[in-house]
Formats: sequence, structure tokens, C-alpha cells
Amino acid sequence: MKFKTEIITLNLRDPFGVAPYTRTRKQVLLLIMEDKDGAYYGEASPSKYYNESLSSVRAAFDKVKKLLVEKEFFHIQPLMKRIRAKIPKDNAARAMIEMAIFDYIGKKTGLPLYKYLGLYPPNGMQTSFTIGIDSLEKMLEKVEVAVKEYPVLKIKLGRDPKHDIQVMKEIRKRTGGALRVDANGGWSLNDAVKCIRILADLGVEYVEQPLAMGALKDLRELKKKSPLPIFIDEDVHRCDTFPEILDLCHGINLKLIKTGGILEALKMVANAETFGLKTMLGCMIETSVAISAAAHIGSLFDYLDLDGNLLLANDPFDGVKVKKGGLNMPDRPGLGVAPLKKK
Repeated sequence: MKFKTEIITLNLRDPFGVAPYTRTRKQVLLLIMEDKDGAYYGEASPSKYYNESLSSVRAAFDKVKKLLVEKEFFHIQPLMKRIRAKIPKDNAARAMIEMAIFDYIGKKTGLPLYKYLGLYPPNGMQTSFTIGIDSLEKMLEKVEVAVKEYPVLKIKLGRDPKHDIQVMKEIRKRTGGALRVDANGGWSLNDAVKCIRILADLGVEYVEQPLAMGALKDLRELKKKSPLPIFIDEDVHRCDTFPEILDLCHGINLKLIKTGGILEALKMVANAETFGLKTMLGCMIETSVAISAAAHIGSLFDYLDLDGNLLLANDPFDGVKVKKGGLNMPDRPGLGVAPLKKK
């Protein structure tokens, strides 16, 4: 088995603004494992917010590369346990490695990953489509285009509460469809209380990460006062974070790049169901490799936000498709992704 990692620069179709920043591109790390039968893919989209980078992912991969013995791949759970013991804080790297191993398993068995895991495909399930922070005019232009293809929109807010409410009032005038809000930790407690009351009147479904990561005391207070469900993202990573978040929110947003892969995400979904929390499956800005990997477990979740590849101008892979907001899984084995031919 041969291994290589490759940095890919992804260009966004439009500038993408969230509370802390606006970006026009994102670099991800692709893992390619190759043998005589073909190639197997994994992807890491690291974030400085979680103290990870392209170089840290590569360094973590190098630490555990010797553990990637082909005969152990079908024993993926104990293998990933050994890998986690070596790189416990490198969630993006572990997710990348695990994706590639699952791609291998699926291709060797001739099964799409969801079938290997004993799951239904998420075909027809709706993913939200994200509208990044921009000027009011630009955001409304993006909404008018997006609603033609995506019945569910997620609106990024959190820089300026007055602008946020103005934007949402104008967006609601233009669509009667489902709206969700993500403040990316940009509001204070007082601003969150005021904004969420207005958002409830506008028919918003739920609000994601209204307060800064770590503001658990304020989050507990906000949950008591909020007329809308509160989902947290930045404050939940793996099962070991569950004890401190159960009375802080109504639901959690899981991302493979945060959980460290599918195996941990499956545990977290089971835990969430046990404790009565709703679940959404989210993503970073990613290619169809990581998005398709996540989509294979999408049927277990209450809400999907798998649009990272839809925001790209140069996705180098073909994978899960979206039509009128609904997912359609490829019937190829493994992750079901294939590299597109370069023009």
C-alpha cells in the first residue's frame, strides 16, 4: 500500500462570510492510499479555530503512518483506537485516515459505505444551503438565486445584531421556506435573547451556536429564555464533551472533522438520542470526498447541512449529488467518489 498527501486549494463561488471572517478560498489535505486495485480517498479540512492546520494534519499522519497495515483495515475500530492513542487531539487527521480506510473497505467488499454500515441511504433528505454574511443587497441576491434550488436555507449572522435582524426580515419577505440561523458565536447573551425572540416571530426553525465557544454559563441562561431550539457546534466535539452540554442546548451539530471520523459520530448520535438531543450533520468547506463520507451516515440525523462542496467553484471530485435540496447517493462502492478529469 502506498500513501501520499496532497494539498488542494478550493476556490469558492462567492465570498463566504461568517461572524469572525470572510474567505474566498480554503485549502484542504487529501489522503490517497493506492494498491494494485485502485485508490482510496480521505480528506481533512482543518481549522485554526480548533488548533489544527495543514501542517499539523500532515505531522499527525506521519506519526501513525506505520500503523496503517492493510491486513488491519477490516478491524477498523481497534485500529482507530490505536491511532487515537497516538494522536488524541488531531481530529481532522483521524477523520481523514478513517475515511480512506472506509473507502478501502467498501471498495474491497463492493458495497457503498452506508450499506456496509447497515444504514439506509439519505436519498431525498434535505440539506440546507448556506448564505454567508455580506451586505444586505448581496445576501438578498444570493437568497433569490438559492431558493430556486434549495428549499432550506441556513443564514450566517453574528457580526452586527441590527444588521442581522434587518437581513432576516428582508429574507423572510422573499421566501416562505425553511430558514435556519448560525451566529458562529458572534452574539452576546443580551443580543442573543433579543435576536432570537424576533427570529422566532419570523418562523426560523432553530439557532446554531449563538454564543462564543466556552460561554457555558450564559448558554444555560439563554436556553431558559429562548423560544427557539438552540443547537451548539463549536462547544461539542466528541462523546467526552456530552456531560457538560446536556442542559445547555436542544441539539448538537456534528462534523466528521470535529469528531475525528464516522465511528465517533455514530457513538455521538446514539448518545444524543439517549439523552433526547436533536442532531444535525454539518461540514466545513470541503470537497465531495468529505461531504460524501458524511452523507453515508446522514439517515441517522434529524437535520443535514452538507453543502460545503456546493459552495465550490472547483470541486475536484464527483460524489453525492443534490437536486432540489435533496441528497442522492452514488451507487459506487466505498465513499462513492471519483476524481474528475482535469480540463
